[in-house]
Amino acid sequence: MMRIKLIIVMLLAISSTTFAADPAWVTHRQLQAVHSDGSSSFDDTGPTRVVLEGIILNSPEQWFDPTADDTMAAWFMGGQWEVYVQGEGEDHAGTSLWVGQNYGNGPGYENYTNQEWRAEISRLNRDPNTGYIFNPGDRVRVTGRYLFYKGKLNVNENHEIGTNFDFTVELAEPAVGVPQPEAVELSELKDANNNEIFDPARLSGCEYYQSRLIRINDVNIVDPENWGVEQTITIRGANGLTLPVRLGLGSGIGRFSCPAGQIDVIGILDQNAPGYPPNIDNTKGYRILVLNYDGNGLVLTDLGCKRGNLAGDINTDFKVDFKDFAELAANWLEYRDGLYGCD
Repeated sequence: MMRIKLIIVMLLAISSTTFAADPAWVTHRQLQAVHSDGSSSFDDTGPTRVVLEGIILNSPEQWFDPTADDTMAAWFMGGQWEVYVQGEGEDHAGTSLWVGQNYGNGPGYENYTNQEWRAEISRLNRDPNTGYIFNPGDRVRVTGRYLFYKGKLNVNENHEIGTNFDFTVELAEPAVGVPQPEAVELSELKDANNNEIFDPARLSGCEYYQSRLIRINDVNIVDPENWGVEQTITIRGANGLTLPVRLGLGSGIGRFSCPAGQIDVIGILDQNAPGYPPNIDNTKGYRILVLNYDGNGLVLTDLGCKRGNLAGDINTDFKVDFKDFAELAANWLEYRDGLYGCD
């Protein structure tokens, strides 16, 4: 009898300790700490789950296509969803939140069915307490597990579909506003040899601005022929330094032509390292993400609402005509998974 009581007390103590220590509040900067080889140092001894706050920078459906597709094919992820959340004040860092549909990429593995996937991203797109649909500029609180991938630590489900691996996104304050993009020179990101600047202390270079909204002024697009949805273009400054820009799924990228001449670029600095650890050579995969374009001609970005305020002006040319109808007809009865049919 005494032995049974002792075992129960020990189990309660272990459970109490685990509950008290996990999840743990962390800053984005703490979560994104790295070793000198670019691998995660937080991942060495960090808690199983973390809690962090920040401002949403993007609409996920402008970055990855969330459309459910449970086709069994090698390395085919089906629907994907990713949001970047930027820290505030002295928390000069940011974190991406990612989920994918087909973790197993083949028969015998646990993937989300199409119905399960729609339910999963419908949950992530809404505040669980109010049903409010998240937008860029909302302050949110994130609780979940994490996994290192291609140079940064992402909050995700560890490629598991079980509910105990879910992460949650809760509204802390709506419509705080998208952060002012930080002005960055290409010389702060690339050295004289056009190699990416990597500072493992994350006090300078690409790591300092990773997963944050930045602005690079006075550059030219050197390969406008590559312009298009989900394509990569290259910008170059007067000093000859270059940086890739990955274009997203925003409808403006397909609607408007590539901006010409000297422009500014506003987007999220991302890392998509080609190896592990990420700095195995001089290519660490840093790039700018521009997920939509409003056609203004001077700044490669999406300024949000354009002038005109005509409800039927789908192509934003300040006139409602058959061009708008043609664009409407081309998308007739299509819908966006995770936002439609979730009730």
